[in-house]
Amino acid sequence: METLPPPDPTIDLPVALYDQLVQTFMALLPRRPGETPEALRARTLVAVAKVAALLPADANEADLAAHWILARAQADQMLLLLRQHAGDTGLAKRLKVEYQSTVKMALSVHTHLIQVQADRRKRASIPTAANEDAWARHTAEQYMLAALAEIEAGTASSKTASVTAQTAAAEGNISKNKANSHIETIETPMSANSSNPDLAGLGEAALRRIRLNAIRPSPPKSQMIH
Repeated sequence: METLPPPDPTIDLPVALYDQLVQTFMALLPRRPGETPEALRARTLVAVAKVAALLPADANEADLAAHWILARAQADQMLLLLRQHAGDTGLAKRLKVEYQSTVKMALSVHTHLIQVQADRRKRASIPTAANEDAWARHTAEQYMLAALAEIEAGTASSKTASVTAQTAAAEGNISKNKANSHIETIETPMSANSSNPDLAGLGEAALRRIRLNAIRPSPPKSQMIH
């Protein structure tokens, strides 16, 4: 039997799944005019109860159940708008078509969910099939969790390397700027003297002495002769 990486005890996939479903309901349930946060929370709790009533046994069934609830909520929203705009013949006609399409989609999802659950129960009655399904599910979960851990570790390493490279580049620029500043301090007097037209008639030796005097450090004040 193939060896799998040990499960991460800090990761609870069912909890993560249902947490995501609740967030999905809160984000995608159609908003109603003037609805308060408390009213939205109440409708979210109703959606949660409906999902639980559909008896999902795994992530696939829970996802299908959530889609069914959201599709029905969207259909109800179309029905509400149809009632509000009954006097607008053109808009009412479009809303009616949208309502019928959404109900059809919702019923299709519900039918698919019922079929998936029937297939699961049928396979569960066969001991070998049940064991194979459990192992396949466990294998898929653990391999994907291991892949996720590697991706997260790689992302963290890349961020660390990027910060290190940026820090080194910044330090290099600072050192380079300091060196350039020092060179400019030395070269500026020399360049100024060599380009001065008043010094054009001086010989090379005189110019050299002037340049050396320009870069020679000044003595401390205590040693200066008055």
